[in-house]
Amino acid sequence: MEDGEVSGTNHTHTETGYDPAYEWPGDAEAPQPATILNESLSSTFKPWSLLRLLVQTSSVLPRVHRLAVLDEYKEVQFGRDVAPTGSGTPRVRLKEMAVSKVHATMFWDAGRREWAVVDMGSKHGSFLRHGGYSGPTVNVGEDFGVRLSPPRVASFPRALKHKDALTIGSTTFVVHIHSDRVSCEGCASSGSGDNTIPLFPASKGVKRTREEVGPKPSEGRDAKKALTMLKRTLLSRHDTTRSSAFSQSSSYVDRSAKRRALFPSSPLDTPGAPSPRSDSPSVASSGSAPIPETPALPQPLPESNIGRQLLMKQGWQPGTTLGSGENASGLVEPLKVSATSNRSGLGMPEKAPTPSSGDWRESGKQKRWADMIDKK
Repeated sequence: MEDGEVSGTNHTHTETGYDPAYEWPGDAEAPQPATILNESLSSTFKPWSLLRLLVQTSSVLPRVHRLAVLDEYKEVQFGRDVAPTGSGTPRVRLKEMAVSKVHATMFWDAGRREWAVVDMGSKHGSFLRHGGYSGPTVNVGEDFGVRLSPPRVASFPRALKHKDALTIGSTTFVVHIHSDRVSCEGCASSGSGDNTIPLFPASKGVKRTREEVGPKPSEGRDAKKALTMLKRTLLSRHDTTRSSAFSQSSSYVDRSAKRRALFPSSPLDTPGAPSPRSDSPSVASSGSAPIPETPALPQPLPESNIGRQLLMKQGWQPGTTLGSGENASGLVEPLKVSATSNRSGLGMPEKAPTPSSGDWRESGKQKRWADMIDKK
């Protein structure tokens, strides 16, 4: 190419050494999108889409609670247990054994700008069904959708779309996602908020009023003395209640006296009958020991006795001994039984301890002491 000749348009930038990236961009700054300016200016702006869960069917949630409002949160948990004390993450509690303690989690994925759900390694699983869910109920045996993960294995995040159905245990939620952060007619909450599901546990502490506890100590009053007076007041109330209850149940009723009055002729071995001990009034008044009865003399058997009749048929005659001939060595008259008194049985020492007059307890002690000496 000669000097002064203009190069053609078919030459590339590599040949000429030119690159548009080397051009000066200029002093004017690129305009930022209006949405980003609005986010920085508005303090109430939420960069995530509106999420609400509509309860379609459940056997554990009350019928009144049909909506979970999650407008102010970027994460929500599902589980059988309540949320820990002081936790800022909301939790939808499904109190049934098919739901794990921390079953699943929904969160806003800022990188993908979408809501996602993760199964936290539950045993019975979480089921997600995509597409516009419009069925009134989910029956047992119906297709719940795709299980997010195998049992006891955490799943990958699954994106959520509007009108998806999420089933956890016996509860099915219909997902409502609105990018304009305006709820539709189906997920609108009531004015009083009675149909919303509580996301945090309610405090169960019962506070006592100042009148029940007592007056508040003033600045100049001794706190230790005030505490002592408060303890005394509370203990006196408790003692008054116990004393009134004890006085009602401490009235003694002599049932033995009633029984003796109803049954005056009871045997000696029945409850309520006078005891034959030496210190009882009945024995002491008699002044003498009971006389043993003498056994009656044996009488001959009458003729109507069956045994007598059998012996007579075999040759026995009254006044003779049993047997015949040389074997007749029996006794004609039976042995006489002589009654003994003031004597002990076999195994007793020759001289029995003399009981003290009128004291049966002391005599018992002496008897036990004698038995212990004999055993040694």
